[in-house]
Amino acid sequence: MRDGTDFFQLLAAVGGRAELFSAGANLARKAVNEIVRAQLVADGTSLEALRAMHVLLGPAAFAEALDGVPAAKTKPLLARLDPHAPALAQPADRVKALLALADGSRAPAAAAEKPARKPAARKGAAAKDAPAKDVPGADAPAATPAPRKRKITGRAALRVSEER
Repeated sequence: MRDGTDFFQLLAAVGGRAELFSAGANLARKAVNEIVRAQLVADGTSLEALRAMHVLLGPAAFAEALDGVPAAKTKPLLARLDPHAPALAQPADRVKALLALADGSRAPAAAAEKPARKPAARKGAAAKDAPAKDVPGADAPAATPAPRKRKITGRAALRVSEER
């Protein structure tokens, strides 16, 4: 066959006259499955394309094709189509999630909300809140924090224990 031959048109022509090619029915099934699998693992396959393939093939044929995708390739496929979904360890669970995405019974997971950040306390804010000495009515002394106790270690601890 020539290089300019459109093989998809040839497949459509063969499919239109399936009675002429009855001996190749199993080969046709295998070819369709391989074509769908190749498209599923391709980088450009989107969720819309997945759903369009599901509608075109029907649920049973699509499930058969998806079931043949290698387990190692279902993980990146699911991550690409549903990036915020929880990671699924079992390949069968990933296939079920992909089938649910394809038939529309499950929507892609929304991004997890990040917790609101508390405003950071500024060091200069404490000085502004302290009462000024020039202000009338500010006779009470400012509360000063108690000095921190140091943990005594090494030779100093030995001397302290000997003194007791």
